[in-house]
Amino acid sequence: MKYATLTWVKPAIDDTLKLTRQSLEQFVENQDDTGPLQDAVGWLHEIKGALILLEINSAMMLMQEMELVTKALLEGKIQDKAAAYDSLMRALIQLPNYLDHIALGYPDIPVALLPLINKLRHLLKQKPLAANQFFSPDISCNVPVKLAPRLADDKLKAFVHKQRLAYQKGLMAFLKGANKMAGLKLMLNTFQHLLQATGNQPISKVWWIAEALLEAIAQKGLPLNEGINNLLKQIDPLIKQIVDHGNAGMRATPPAKLINTLLYYASQAKSKGARIVAVRQTYHLDYSQPSEALLNSVLQIFSGPDIELMKIVVSILKDDFARIEETLDIFMRADTPDVSELKPLVEIMHGMAYTLHLLGLELQAKSMLQQTALVTTIVEGQKAYDLSQMLTIANALLKVDAALDTLATRGNHARQQIQQEKGLMETQLADVLKVVVDEAKVELAEMIQPIIVFMDNGNVDESLKSIPERFQLIQGLLAILNEERAIKLLQLCSRYIQQQMIQKMSIPDEKQSKALADAMISIEFYLETLAGNPLNSMQMLDITQHCLNNLFSAKK
Repeated sequence: MKYATLTWVKPAIDDTLKLTRQSLEQFVENQDDTGPLQDAVGWLHEIKGALILLEINSAMMLMQEMELVTKALLEGKIQDKAAAYDSLMRALIQLPNYLDHIALGYPDIPVALLPLINKLRHLLKQKPLAANQFFSPDISCNVPVKLAPRLADDKLKAFVHKQRLAYQKGLMAFLKGANKMAGLKLMLNTFQHLLQATGNQPISKVWWIAEALLEAIAQKGLPLNEGINNLLKQIDPLIKQIVDHGNAGMRATPPAKLINTLLYYASQAKSKGARIVAVRQTYHLDYSQPSEALLNSVLQIFSGPDIELMKIVVSILKDDFARIEETLDIFMRADTPDVSELKPLVEIMHGMAYTLHLLGLELQAKSMLQQTALVTTIVEGQKAYDLSQMLTIANALLKVDAALDTLATRGNHARQQIQQEKGLMETQLADVLKVVVDEAKVELAEMIQPIIVFMDNGNVDESLKSIPERFQLIQGLLAILNEERAIKLLQLCSRYIQQQMIQKMSIPDEKQSKALADAMISIEFYLETLAGNPLNSMQMLDITQHCLNNLFSAKK
């Protein structure tokens, strides 16, 4: 959700990165002409501006260092020019893959760009940046807590005031008392009661994450320090906020810096308790503070060819596949097949196997070599061909072809997965899901304008009348995936439009309009989860249900 806009602007960023790379290559070939280097500075500045708008801070920081190094080259301030060119070109290779990684819905790993950034800073004789400066989890994620029953302000204030006194008592015992565990347990109990009162309101993030930290401390998975003590002290004013303002206080967004710091300590925890594990999973902390093994794996992906280059290579291989398929087809249809007609395939298939090896598709390369050897034995007369052998060759080639399709769609991210039959099936299923979801999203998007037009003039036109049928199409697509709950919610949405707008020609008031709009937006986000977006699908449906409840309760 955070980087949803990236998919729209990435093609433009990729094109500008290509122009930058070409400009650097031109300057390296003729260093007397500084024009291309000046062009490169302009391209880098343009990309940095786009990344600032997208709020992809790690990539923006890399682009900023690249711009500074390029300017320093232009001004003759860098002695080791070869190292500068190498670092800049590496960055131009890694950045498209890094952006592909995010655009494909994988969790962001900002620290993966740190080695490159520090290499560039070294060229400028700047101090290296620390890893904790790249800790930036998506704090917009909602906590997986149920809705709480709404209490009147006076009851809520009284309840939270009682909990605040308990929290202060527990905090005092934890900080200064002889029995820290007793204070810790009292604070844990307080957070549990606060979560029951505030449910999934914004302020609940604080209690939920802090509760996990206390669990980690109790399990000796997080050492005590002054920073944690200060964090626990900062929570008391937020409890007081609800005591003073009631329901309005718990709906206020908690300080981003506080949430970020709480999550930073959560990422350091070594324990495996249920609470800390839930926090790590919800906020993808294993990616914000990745292990060495995960970081090395991701860096290997980022250092390889990007998806655009993969598409070019796959396109060339596809031409070879077409030639093989045509030759085999003619051979099998002939009344008296001549095995010598298969001889040209040996060289083609051997070359394809080598290309597959270069792409890192070892399983597919091995399979291609096996089929090459089989064709060779048939051509040389060592083995008589028969239908089963030809079907074996065709089946193996189809599997390799399917792997290439996946590689062209998902790039290096799919390389490890498609080395296994199961992994290939999973990625192919993901591609099918994406097609289904894209079609459903198109239908949903085309419903919005007729609804807006009706709200403006109250006229029921053919576009509005077609909406229930469009909902049925989406329901049919979801039926393929057995998404029964989503289908029922779509039926409710369709029923409201059919009964209230089309039949009664009743224009929704402001409250109804907001509920309907929120329901359709949450449906769209839910569809994104089916295509692999790391949102919580059940949470999106919960929001849809809540919006529809509001819609029907507000119905005229």
